[in-house]
Amino acid sequence: MLSYFALITLVKLSGLLLPFIWFLVIANRRGRLYGILVVIALFIVSYINTYFSLPDLAYPAMIDNWLMWLIGGFIVVAVLKRFVYSPDAVAKRSEAAGNGFVGQLIQRFTGAFGWVGKAALAVILAVIVFIILGSVSSLITTMNPQPAVNSIKVDMNDDTKSAPMPVIKNSSETPVVNAPQTVSTDMNNSLNSFKNSNVYDLNHMRVQMYRGKMVYVAPVEFSGGFWRYIHYLKVPGYFRTDATDKNADPKFVAKPMRYTPSAYFNRDADRRINAHSLGYSMVGSTSQLEIDNHGTPYYVRTLAKPLSYLNRNYDYKHYKVAVLNTITGKVNVYSPNKVPKFIDIAVAPEFVTHEVSMFGKYRHGFWNATSFGGHSGVMKPTQAGTEGGDKLTPYAYKGRVYYFTGMTSVNEHQSSILGYTFVDARTNTLHYYREHGNVMTPERAISYAQQDINPQNYRGTLPLLYRINGKPTWVVSMLDRDNNSFMKFVYLLADGNNQSGTYAIGDDAQSTLALFNQRLEAKTGVAVSAPTGKTISARSIESSILTTACCLS
Repeated sequence: MLSYFALITLVKLSGLLLPFIWFLVIANRRGRLYGILVVIALFIVSYINTYFSLPDLAYPAMIDNWLMWLIGGFIVVAVLKRFVYSPDAVAKRSEAAGNGFVGQLIQRFTGAFGWVGKAALAVILAVIVFIILGSVSSLITTMNPQPAVNSIKVDMNDDTKSAPMPVIKNSSETPVVNAPQTVSTDMNNSLNSFKNSNVYDLNHMRVQMYRGKMVYVAPVEFSGGFWRYIHYLKVPGYFRTDATDKNADPKFVAKPMRYTPSAYFNRDADRRINAHSLGYSMVGSTSQLEIDNHGTPYYVRTLAKPLSYLNRNYDYKHYKVAVLNTITGKVNVYSPNKVPKFIDIAVAPEFVTHEVSMFGKYRHGFWNATSFGGHSGVMKPTQAGTEGGDKLTPYAYKGRVYYFTGMTSVNEHQSSILGYTFVDARTNTLHYYREHGNVMTPERAISYAQQDINPQNYRGTLPLLYRINGKPTWVVSMLDRDNNSFMKFVYLLADGNNQSGTYAIGDDAQSTLALFNQRLEAKTGVAVSAPTGKTISARSIESSILTTACCLS
């Protein structure tokens, strides 16, 4: 790994090669010696920075670094040639003094600070040139989103009949929901399950499938920084919790892991993945833990590829998935169609958030989404999820994990759902289903649950959309604000409101559903009957229910 980061540093500093050759030609013997020492010092500083800060290694960022050193190097050498190594440098300095206000200002600055002033002036000029180049790239990236949108694998559906949305048939087939906040609290209360638990912490959590069931997985991480790591060198294992049984207790799995994001030096999981990411950007704040069917833990991270140097939007088709074995430290990088079967979430939620936002806003072009365009079909994701900036909710259906979000109008005064996106977290296929009915947004459902039908002032979370007796229905879990304990279910008819709509509150899903059906029958005057279409059994609905994993800070 050390040699790899040395190579990356040499690639970045290679922009200095031509300016340095020019400098060796014009400089005297003493200047050449100082120049060599300066280049060596730059290499050491840049190497340390590259190793510890893990910079973006996508080709546009690498080219930026190369250009920065090239332009900066040429400007520095040009300044030195004019003011230091030219035979008539004194005369040229006097000439610069007579070149008007700017020339006098430059001469006074460089004269007051000597070679330091000249170098600083060169850096300022290089930064100005670099800002201009960056502005051009930013403008092209913003105004040309179509190539990125075209790279999205999209499955368009004009209705919601085939959407991977559970249909609840009767009171024996009701959902059981574990909110991520509740699971996180339970896991933290179970940290005494292993020795020296006081030196570890739980920093993030992920939902995945494990032996056909939906589970939360949360790795134990070092708490206390470098010296704790030096003393213990490894973490004892991870927690696993059933994501659909609200009475499930967290289980600690003893699997000592040496390579984690909280480790240091060559055992830092993100550093090891970074060493295999040349040409790609590591998406997300850190790698996420997944386990195979034998319980072996791996860290997974999405590697995204910008479209080009000038267009920095992601290519949503040509990405990579890095998988790190936490025990051996081996990293494998896979193409999307070759990801191991146990990896349920190959695309990070941050990656999907960008993708869904680009799809909703720009699928009809850049100008259509501006104030000059017609805003035809422009949508935005709802913001009641638990991942990807509160826009996404992981959703399990038939053994697959989907990132779910509702799409609503960019008009702030509208609060209805226009459609739904389900992004397959393994293949990154975006399935869009248009909603023709009158369905409120999840934010609105939470607002009603908290403000108007919640006298205990519980906190609403995890709004889940189901088909109950053929009607779209939001199911909101109400949590205690102090300790995140589950307290109530709230069922709301999605096309109603708190005044004329149908809703029900209960301590468990079965009784709440029974009350909801009674109120639905009273409202519509139609006896509740089993809906047509796909239905699932009680056990199946628990394993394919909408669940989430929030990244804990």
